Amino acid sequence: MESIIAQKAGLINEPMAILWSNTKPEGALQMKPNTFTCVLPFIAQVAIKGKTVVFDRETYGCPGARAGLGFGNGFYDAFGGAGIDFMSAFFAKGIESSKDPDAYKAILKYIPEREQSKFIHGERIHKNQEKAKQYMINFPVTDIAEKYVIFTPLGKVKPAEKPVAVIFLADPIQLSGLLCLLGAIRDELDPVWVPAQMAACQQIAAAVYFEAKKEHPRAVLGYTDIAARENVGKTIPKQMFTFGVPYSLFLEMEEEAKDGVFDGPIWNGLAAEQKGTPA
Repeated sequence: MESIIAQKAGLINEPMAILWSNTKPEGALQMKPNTFTCVLPFIAQVAIKGKTVVFDRETYGCPGARAGLGFGNGFYDAFGGAGIDFMSAFFAKGIESSKDPDAYKAILKYIPEREQSKFIHGERIHKNQEKAKQYMINFPVTDIAEKYVIFTPLGKVKPAEKPVAVIFLADPIQLSGLLCLLGAIRDELDPVWVPAQMAACQQIAAAVYFEAKKEHPRAVLGYTDIAARENVGKTIPKQMFTFGVPYSLFLEMEEEAKDGVFDGPIWNGLAAEQKGTPA
């Protein structure tokens, strides 16, 4: 499956497709079962190196990614039942935010040493524990029936397959073009959702799943998660953002891209400037 948008926008990296399946693709990368880690370095292998990656209910990395990938709500039973009290303090200011610091500290022994400092001081994406709890309570949960969530380059999707979502990796200029393309086919003034409190995996997957359930879904701007950027390092260039769309919206945008913003003189001038060639 090829993308007119990717070609005309001059995207360096092929868009990613997310599929739900009971069949594991041959040669797909998959983390070891019950490993506590960030899933973004795996997803980066798809976005940057063209690999295929699969996740299941034993290989989702962390409680937040369990919810993010579509395996139900991973917050409540996280860390042996410490769950929402522990996670809400972590999302705020760590031990400082916890209502039971001793209980919080007791859970830290299960956290890999490389992650200890982050858990002690918290991710600080919520100002307090109560706000973080409300975020988890209201999280747009998807619990898929299929065994696997598959991330693969769009070009590897077979004609008979229907992705759940398509994720673009774009720099600010390319993102501007994608936003203009989307605006051309939408009447509302806010056709893009920026879920600022979400982890990057949740922005890429769960948020797009949520929009896919709507009659008129929005796109989701992501990779604003500074923790994910730290975990991925330089694998994904620092100027990039993700732009995720449900498959139905992708098809609408593809149709407009046949003769849309990327075919006009303004975009041609910008594209030429980026390449360092005369317009």
